[in-house]
Amino acid sequence: MKIAYFDCFAGIAGDMALGALLDCGAPLDELKAALGTLELEGWELSTQPVLKSGIHALKVRIALHGESDEQELQRVRAHADEHSHEHNRHSHEHSHDDAHHDEHFHGRSMAQIRELIQGSGLSETVKAKSLSVFWRIAEVEGAMHHKAPEEIHFHEIGGVDSILDIVGIAWCLEYFGVERVVFSPLPYSSGWVDCAHGRMPVPAPATQVLLRGVPLIPTDIQGEMVTPTGAALAAVLGSDFGPMPAMTPRLIGSGAGTKEWPDRPNMLRVVIGDTLEIAVPTGDNAPVRAREAHEVQRDSRGEGRSDVQRDGAREVQSAPSVGMLSGLSGVEGLEWKNLATVECNIDDMNPEIFASVSARLFEAGALDVWISNLHMKKNRPAFGLSALCETERTSALVTAMLRETSSLGVRVQPVLRASLPRESRVVETSYGKVRVKVARWAEAGILRCAPEWDDVEAMAQESGVPAREVYEAALLAGREMLRSQS
Repeated sequence: MKIAYFDCFAGIAGDMALGALLDCGAPLDELKAALGTLELEGWELSTQPVLKSGIHALKVRIALHGESDEQELQRVRAHADEHSHEHNRHSHEHSHDDAHHDEHFHGRSMAQIRELIQGSGLSETVKAKSLSVFWRIAEVEGAMHHKAPEEIHFHEIGGVDSILDIVGIAWCLEYFGVERVVFSPLPYSSGWVDCAHGRMPVPAPATQVLLRGVPLIPTDIQGEMVTPTGAALAAVLGSDFGPMPAMTPRLIGSGAGTKEWPDRPNMLRVVIGDTLEIAVPTGDNAPVRAREAHEVQRDSRGEGRSDVQRDGAREVQSAPSVGMLSGLSGVEGLEWKNLATVECNIDDMNPEIFASVSARLFEAGALDVWISNLHMKKNRPAFGLSALCETERTSALVTAMLRETSSLGVRVQPVLRASLPRESRVVETSYGKVRVKVARWAEAGILRCAPEWDDVEAMAQESGVPAREVYEAALLAGREMLRSQS
């Protein structure tokens, strides 16, 4: 499994995370082409190698209509001062020169951001991951301002730079084929920060709520080390928090922050590699593979039990208990993960609404959503709505399912998923490059591949041929690649 570890010893912001992923080798030109499918005008994204405390890092710079973030901030503050001095004389009039400033500073609503991202040419995975980050922020802001998430109007986070940061990070993670993201504990600083709602303590109120459940390490630094965007990225994308898990590093990149801290370089380090898995026998002829060297232990009575360890703010069970494995054979070599299902039965809702419900569930963090036909009491035909998610996204899915459907209640159940170890590869076809998922289970003699449908669909549209032909060509190329490597 491909894993990314975010080492946030100096904090995290959107531009730092994007810079680190670009420094790992994500192609800037391809990223800009992907971001270019968003209906945003006048932006420029560039990178610059810099030194932080004498150490290399990559600085991401985003300009809108030729104006950088720093220049805009200075202009906005000067404009605010002038506006406050002359408020009585000028009321709330603004010149037309401020039009592009509104994109940065006044931001957008959740509905506008959803429309912007959904209408882009990005893959469904990138869209869902990006919208999940924005939705989590909307939930927090909505609770703080006594509004529904959909009614929230983002300020700084709705600006062009933050949109490009968040979407760009999701794109880079997909580019590298990252399936799991782990964050280090985040530094906790103090001080004050100026934002759209005035002068606020550090961490800003929204940031503080977003960090609920995230391990924090106190520092003496005065200044914002974790931005709202950075906190949302960690809260939504992070499956675990703690030290770097057992892994084989393949790529390392560093993204530079803007400020200078007195006791550490202001940079974020990302390590991308493959999960190191250790086969651990249970003693009951049912060996399992335990990630990050978590162990299946035995209690005093000699009965097998799964050791559930506290990993930061998450409880992670890395291998199934022997009781769960009773009656199973040949399970060694699989990857096990604790997930949750959120379900409800619906017999009184217009079926046309299910497409929207499914989209909202994916935005809230669902890994999969499915609908089943049911026959309920009183001889009513109905639908069963189910969603699979990471355990930390359960509350978000419960909220979304109750808000978006007519159901009066939902069922939540923990599930243990066994999956084949997999990786993402790229194959050449006569239509162009297509990514394929490669799954291997050596213990059972399984080796298979499947083309990524988003790539197939995009290549079919570009080439003007049926998607079936592109799919078959990619599948054939993938199988030939596997045969040549066997």
